[in-house]
Amino acid sequence: MSYSRRIVAAMATLAVLVAAPATASAAQSSSKAVSAKNVQVHVDKATTAVKRMNRYARLGDSKRVAKQLKIARTQSAAASKMARSMAGSADAGRQSVAAAQALTLAGTQYDSLVESITAIVDQVTGQVQAIVANAIAPSLAGKQKIVEVLTQLLGQVPAEAQPMIASIIAALSVGDADHMVNMDAALNSGALPFNIAGIVNQAMAMATGIMDQAFGIVQSILPMLPAVVQGPIAQVLKMVTSVVGTIVPSVLQTVTGLIDTILGSLPFVGGTSASAGGLFGLGGLLDGILGGGSNGGGTAPSTGIIGGVTGIIGSVTGLIGNLLGGLFGGQAAPAT
Repeated sequence: MSYSRRIVAAMATLAVLVAAPATASAAQSSSKAVSAKNVQVHVDKATTAVKRMNRYARLGDSKRVAKQLKIARTQSAAASKMARSMAGSADAGRQSVAAAQALTLAGTQYDSLVESITAIVDQVTGQVQAIVANAIAPSLAGKQKIVEVLTQLLGQVPAEAQPMIASIIAALSVGDADHMVNMDAALNSGALPFNIAGIVNQAMAMATGIMDQAFGIVQSILPMLPAVVQGPIAQVLKMVTSVVGTIVPSVLQTVTGLIDTILGSLPFVGGTSASAGGLFGLGGLLDGILGGGSNGGGTAPSTGIIGGVTGIIGSVTGLIGNLLGGLFGGQAAPAT
């Protein structure tokens, strides 16, 4: 997972909450804040288990791989359950943003888990290899469930927060295809026993279907994304939405990498500090992203903080037509 992807997916909503001034409503939702912290506790435990699992896989210690995988899955599921519970009971104010934060934490953890188990499935052997292979599909489903809940929550969060949450959804959905590349490499390596290859093949088919749905999700939330990235992402979507299932994983990884680069250019990825103002103290930041007023992703960008972003976006946009045209038989990406 790339640096910008991690920042978009894990830090954007944190910025919203950190910048939020204390209010009476904050006291009323203190239990929700504790729940968000508890989600982080589960995520931290899962993260540690995934790191250990990867290390034991490199060392060839299959028994410990299985143990750490069990911990990682248990803790990831606990984080997801808690975050989805928060979303189910959240109001349309700070609670909904706190729920989005919790879902982001849980979603990025599942993303890390999926990427890791698809990378080690051809490194382990015997019964543990079957355990790892059989963990891929439910982990994919776990992440997808979080994306769906987060997407449902998008219309509930305050307008100021919508561009950030939409960016997180896009990053979690189509920010990379590393897990598909991992499975493709394992299947083509010839190292997988027949029965394990069948399990991984089924997981690959599931991942392809989820990716197809993910492009549809991003298309549906495109107007809520920061205005400066809508055009470039729309170009990518127009070229690939109808052919996701026929793109080889390595090419799909390039396409999703473009989206990651576009999202990675946003100011809140680069660590821009929020200034005072706005419901969550993000007036200055969101004015930069949205071009003045905090009323969703449809406002034209300004020339202040967004100036550096448009330079990056301009470069990426120029690459999209050439790259996608080459990938898809010389078709030119549509102009925006």
